[in-house]
Amino acid sequence: MKNLLEIIKTLDSNEPNINPTEIYNEGWMTRLLVYESIIEKIKLRDIDFKSIAYWTSEALISSPFVKANKYREGYTHADMALGDFSVDFNERGEIKISKSAKVFGIIEAKMGSNLSSGTTHFKDYNQASRNLACIAYNTRNIKCEIFFYVVAPEKKLIEHEIKRQIDLKTMLDQISFRFKEYSEEFKKEQQMDLIISKARQCKVQTISYEEWLEKFTDINTRKFLDEFYKKAKKWNRI
Repeated sequence: MKNLLEIIKTLDSNEPNINPTEIYNEGWMTRLLVYESIIEKIKLRDIDFKSIAYWTSEALISSPFVKANKYREGYTHADMALGDFSVDFNERGEIKISKSAKVFGIIEAKMGSNLSSGTTHFKDYNQASRNLACIAYNTRNIKCEIFFYVVAPEKKLIEHEIKRQIDLKTMLDQISFRFKEYSEEFKKEQQMDLIISKARQCKVQTISYEEWLEKFTDINTRKFLDEFYKKAKKWNRI
């Protein structure tokens, strides 16, 4: 254990033993923010963290197209999922949303990179649309609030024009276009109309790390998170 701690300490030196971005990245930045947000019970736009029952990172979520005969896609790794659901990492690690769920959403985390623009067969079906399709598919028969956020440094949100990329109408059009390659039978089986209807209800927003950090009132928590973010920006050359 002592040796492990010594290795971790080198992250802040000029000659670290491991790549600092293994720790100082968007994944760990967002996990820490979510964890502390639940403790402080903060409200971040439409997310009231005092009502969040469970959260997980890098769990799998299914989409309408995981069982398609052609252009099949794999399960999506959700950067951060929050709400009323369960995950069993002893098995597949798949998100299973409660039938009585009141809220479910995904936060896509970025530090310096842009959203991926598409998939192998669908160049205009971007990373945000894929997440939205997964959210809507898994909640299509559940009366719960849903949300999809992209969190990134303010500078990168502007540079990559993230808000434009997650325009709800644009994403709905991309999901509808993705379905066009399939038969009416497949669309009916996957309940395409319900998916589109549910997706239309999703609260979609961008949030900067800077704005999120401003929500914390505990001095020690804020100091720790500010310092972590500073190091994340340094090692990710932002």
